[in-house]
Amino acid sequence: MEFTPKNLGVIVCGCVFKNEKPILYVSHSGKDWQFLCGDEHESIEGAKVVGVGHLTERDPSLNQLANLPKGWEADRIDQSSEWVRFEGNDE
Repeated sequence: MEFTPKNLGVIVCGCVFKNEKPILYVSHSGKDWQFLCGDEHESIEGAKVVGVGHLTERDPSLNQLANLPKGWEADRIDQSSEWVRFEGNDE
């Protein structure tokens, strides 16, 4: 399974955008996907929208989450760990 289309726009935090940190948290809420480092951020400053294909080229393990249902999230301890899926909190 893979994300399609490859140009699907997803939200990333600034440190993921700059390739400073790996993606350790993914959220699929409604139509939006977020691919984040998992750290707490004070604001959304630096957040960007990128095509998911750029991220899966860098980290093919992200494709394991292509079928993550709406309203669900996934995280992992580090880039070599398995993804753990869980139902998200609707706020």
